[in-house]
Amino acid sequence: MLMPSKNKLSIFMIKDGFNEDEDIIENFSHSVLIDGVGTVYWGNSHVDIPQWVDSFFGGNINTDNIFTANARAVLLVRVPVQHNDLEKIFAVTMGYGKNMLKDNVTEDRFGLKVILNTIKPDSLRRINKVNIGGNQKLSNEQLPLESDISDFGFDINRDLVSNISGVSDDENYVTGLLTGGCMLSLTATVDITNIVDFLKKTYEKHRLDTYKNYFSWIDQIQPVKDTRLVERLDSNLITAINESSVNVWMAVPEIINWEEVRGFKYKGREVYDDIDISFVKESFRKPLSSIKQLKSKKIVAISALDNSERYSWNAYGCIYGELSLNGKSYCINSGKWYQINNKFVQQVNKDYNSTPISTIDFNDYTDTHKTENGYSIDFQKRHPDNYVVLDAHNFSYGGGHSKIELCDILSSDKELIHIKFFTGSSALSHLFSQAAVSAELVLSDTQFLTLANGKIKELSRNDNFTIKDRRSINVVFGIIHTTEAKLPPIPFFSKVSFGYTKNRLQAFGLDVSIKTIKDIRPNKTI
Repeated sequence: MLMPSKNKLSIFMIKDGFNEDEDIIENFSHSVLIDGVGTVYWGNSHVDIPQWVDSFFGGNINTDNIFTANARAVLLVRVPVQHNDLEKIFAVTMGYGKNMLKDNVTEDRFGLKVILNTIKPDSLRRINKVNIGGNQKLSNEQLPLESDISDFGFDINRDLVSNISGVSDDENYVTGLLTGGCMLSLTATVDITNIVDFLKKTYEKHRLDTYKNYFSWIDQIQPVKDTRLVERLDSNLITAINESSVNVWMAVPEIINWEEVRGFKYKGREVYDDIDISFVKESFRKPLSSIKQLKSKKIVAISALDNSERYSWNAYGCIYGELSLNGKSYCINSGKWYQINNKFVQQVNKDYNSTPISTIDFNDYTDTHKTENGYSIDFQKRHPDNYVVLDAHNFSYGGGHSKIELCDILSSDKELIHIKFFTGSSALSHLFSQAAVSAELVLSDTQFLTLANGKIKELSRNDNFTIKDRRSINVVFGIIHTTEAKLPPIPFFSKVSFGYTKNRLQAFGLDVSIKTIKDIRPNKTI
């Protein structure tokens, strides 16, 4: 009997509930049943001349032997598992076969779990991740040698991994490099003669919990990809908005220059000075009843210079909040749903709720302040001997033309105070990160401290503000918000970022506190 040949395999596991082939496969032209294995589906291949032949070369080359062909096929295999009590369907795709699978039929993170149950923690070669605690930055990182997750600069509390490549630690299953996300990709001595047995082994790998010994953090945050679940969450979101739930709100979804923004338009000519969910809800011609209304609603940031459109988003992308469904916790962040491990939610909230409230007596934010800088200047004028404004007074530091700001307000007690409007996770996380960087530079970099003290002396003749003892500094955050609570209610992922910053600075021996600056603008319209 011939040995199985070596092949590169792309494997998906089909979700329970999709039992018929027609529920799984689309866009095929032919099919053949292979006894004892499954059914293979494929589409007609079309031979074409590449577009670049004409667009780039024109008529300067002979194209008789330059072609492309988009071959695609899917093998559906029904595998008896767990002592033949259950049946699992697997899709093995060839070429462009992935495009023949219908939406939402494959098991999320199937390949990821298989690979994490197969590799050693220090055998990673590549990861795809998104920073959900900050600016939603997507990155694909690869190292030349097998490495641990920490070597990739991965933050287990703020980064979400979507795909991992690593080297197998189980020769009885497979050898060499594996890649896993929703799909499992590997090269193995497997063909049609032994694919069923191999898929049984793969399913057993997927069932294991050994990954939790080294990769338990993978279960903390998961993106919701099931459109039916998203629809249920969206439906509950509409209900929460209509009931004015305090757990759902709207905010600017990206970092913007507030100095350039006069206000926001939801409809007509009326300009609001913030994105307020209650006013957005009232702006619809018909009562809010569907997500489609939110996705169709355009929110425009108006330029303070010429009243032109400076930024714009759809209303759905500006929504933040936390919901529970069937005993599980979910979070919407910039219009994307995530499932959060309940213990992780409790841990993050407990840590945030334990944060000391600043003892600084912040005055309220009013219409007269206009901007964060306007507030900082007014606050300093009320306490001229105790505070100096450093907001917008950056100084050059480091290579190139990098400029950095020590803080918005510095107290004579050496409190580095950072002021920010309540906004989405991206802007708040950016604030927390900047605060950590400036404080750490004060502690560790003599050149930076010299430059910072030079800027302080430019702005105040009072020697009390000079930072003479690095360890005398502490960090304070003032968040401008309409809430009555002293602890600002910030988005979940901002709490994650804040906790990271707080723990980082406390490790250096610094105190970190936070406090709401009450926004008392009357009707929030301009």
